[in-house]
Amino acid sequence: MKPHLIRLLLVATLLAPLAAAHAAKRVFVVTNRGCEEVCKAFRAALQREGDVDFVLRDIGGDTSRLPPIVAEIRKQRPDLVATWGTGITVGVAGKADAVDPAKHITDIPVVYMYVGNPVESGITRSAERSGRPNVAGANIAVPVDAQIRLMQAYRSFERVAMVYNTNEPAAVAQAEAARKAFEARGVQVSAVKLEPGAAGAAPDPAGIGPALDTVAKDKPGFLYYVGSTFTLAHIDALTEGAVARGIPVFTAQEPAYRKGLVQVGLVSPLAGVGQVAAYQAAQVLFHGQTPGALPTPTLTRYSVLINMRSARALGIYPPMKLLQFAEVTP
Repeated sequence: MKPHLIRLLLVATLLAPLAAAHAAKRVFVVTNRGCEEVCKAFRAALQREGDVDFVLRDIGGDTSRLPPIVAEIRKQRPDLVATWGTGITVGVAGKADAVDPAKHITDIPVVYMYVGNPVESGITRSAERSGRPNVAGANIAVPVDAQIRLMQAYRSFERVAMVYNTNEPAAVAQAEAARKAFEARGVQVSAVKLEPGAAGAAPDPAGIGPALDTVAKDKPGFLYYVGSTFTLAHIDALTEGAVARGIPVFTAQEPAYRKGLVQVGLVSPLAGVGQVAAYQAAQVLFHGQTPGALPTPTLTRYSVLINMRSARALGIYPPMKLLQFAEVTP
């Protein structure tokens, strides 16, 4: 072999491990309604940690599209999978006590984001750690106690209302946790469950109006927003319908506040949700951590949001002390 070819081969051999060490990590991101603010914040924060290539897949609110995506993940073998929301996380990683290796990802790290109640949804075994070797994430839910304190600081009330769908497990878990918390404080709950369509499909949105008519008879102090893909898709019918019936709306979820006529919110900022998920992913990708060994971080800073359009429409104005630190929408 010619000397210059030997030198080139030697250089290539020496550089190969270095190139491999600096190869971009591949992260497969599965979202529900496009790469919105949480996803964008996750991508931006993770790219600041190291070289990452992203593969994006979106199910458009239809979890029946998950099996072929799981099959694609198995074929591509990315370094990490990031899942957005409860339904997608359950579909990709399964529940802690019901993992099926034939259906779920069990041998690739999975980091979930924007999951409000991972324990109640069965994704994790405890609030401190996932208890699952390949799964990690963050607790981004605003504590119900803090939500109730803000609602009571805004106005006095003895009853709240909830209108929610039952075909999304996360919505059912959220509604049940809120009901228990309200009732423990002597607050009565008027709830209407929107029954699913055939084969577990989403309810008929035409049922929102009659449901609001039902709860309005009890004159609740707030309509407590139970988040789900369905209720967000029909946020105008739900929130404007509530205001038309004299009921202010409270939410602990920023997308509902931004899209609907919600009067009061106490939320985990969406950018923060994405950033804390990126931190967990970086621990796995760049620091050699095992997902199941990672502590589950909890967001501790929340934003108070007040919508003055709803306040004016109802004549229910916020106390001055809340306006001192709230983000106010004119």
